[in-house]
Amino acid sequence: MSLDPAAAMAAHVARARFADLSAATVEATKRDLLDTLGCALGGSAAPGIDTLIRLYRGWGGNAQAPLLLAGGGLPAPQAAFIHAAMAHALDYDDTYDRAGSIHPGASVFGAALATADLLGGVSGEELVLAAALGLDVSGRIALAATLDRGWHRTSAIGVFGATAVAGKLLGLTQEQLHHAFGIALSQAAGSRQCILDGALTKRFQAGQGASAGIVSALLAKESFTGASEVFAGRYGFFELYQPDGFDLAPLTEALGQAWRGDEVSFKPYPCARPMHAAIDAALALHGDLGLAGTQAIAAVVVEAPERVIRDFLEGSPARRAPRQIVEAQFALPYLVAAALRHGRLGIDEVADFEDAEVVSLAGRIQGEATDGRTAVRIELLHGRSGRIQIDLPLGSPDNPLSPAQQAAKFHDNAAHALRRLTAAEVDATIEAVLRLETLGDARQAWAGLNRAIADS
Repeated sequence: MSLDPAAAMAAHVARARFADLSAATVEATKRDLLDTLGCALGGSAAPGIDTLIRLYRGWGGNAQAPLLLAGGGLPAPQAAFIHAAMAHALDYDDTYDRAGSIHPGASVFGAALATADLLGGVSGEELVLAAALGLDVSGRIALAATLDRGWHRTSAIGVFGATAVAGKLLGLTQEQLHHAFGIALSQAAGSRQCILDGALTKRFQAGQGASAGIVSALLAKESFTGASEVFAGRYGFFELYQPDGFDLAPLTEALGQAWRGDEVSFKPYPCARPMHAAIDAALALHGDLGLAGTQAIAAVVVEAPERVIRDFLEGSPARRAPRQIVEAQFALPYLVAAALRHGRLGIDEVADFEDAEVVSLAGRIQGEATDGRTAVRIELLHGRSGRIQIDLPLGSPDNPLSPAQQAAKFHDNAAHALRRLTAAEVDATIEAVLRLETLGDARQAWAGLNRAIADS
């Protein structure tokens, strides 16, 4: 028998039952599914998504899973691809802050919906359990990868979470799940270069992870084999993908007792998570100083860890004047300026590249590297000043979004969906997801979103 951690993880996924989940884990998993579904609605009209839909529709295939909002159906792996890409497109989806800011929900969500649609009759309890397992698997692998080498964790690691989701719903045995993880290893991919270059492949990669997870599980169910030394082998995931730093202990530590999806953060702003503390501070200063626009601002300094200054403030001119959405999602001076100008930072504010007032202020914002703290300092033209330090950004498990804030985020996303959704449709979807475990057929939670534009 393999001693690779994949064996223990496969056993965990195969044996887990809904009764094993605490009430807190059930709630956290539903909140993650709700948050990610909302992000998929918001991302459904984002650049590149229409291209993916058009391409996959052109290839044809069995309509195993309907496409949210777009209408029609695709084979389950392709539907998972589209939905995960939607969910990640706005960079509004969940993050596991202490695990390299992986977005575990996109691949889990994409695989869960498509597999449930493929099978039919999957109960809400079964879907919640499978999603909790997927979030746990992705979170554990991300924790074990201690030093980044440039892989896009959301895809390269998310494929294993998607495999766990699909494998659980398909009823794979422990042996089949182990093979499925091995097959997923052969498809693990995704580079962070797309972030530096502002490329649409960032959202593509999230879709790739979800799709590959379903393919891995379906192949394993048909007795197709994969590598057995998935994580600890000579050419396994960590030796090959993370040779600069890894620790295998988190893969199996408290397995079945601690569920890593409970530790995920939900973003209040549609941009890279490491910038959120500075944005929190900027928004607080907007209120404290009673700002009305940026004309009275003489100087702004962002104090942040050296990595945040290097990766999000310095370097490319796009940090201060982004030309498209992916650049904006990683542009700290631009986002802080937008927060100070508007007193909010939602989808519209991030995407308003033509706001000359924001771009002008962003060009004057300075950075100051710290030993870990994050704060923003402002000096006004007439002598007033302010400084606010943020130790725990909004959306963290210990500083969570309130139910009202999460609902407002869902509505913000829905307002930018591919087709117009009524407030009643949005509220009904939120209510259904939050009682998902009570549904006899999980598809009831998103059935109302399957109507196409022409039907609305």
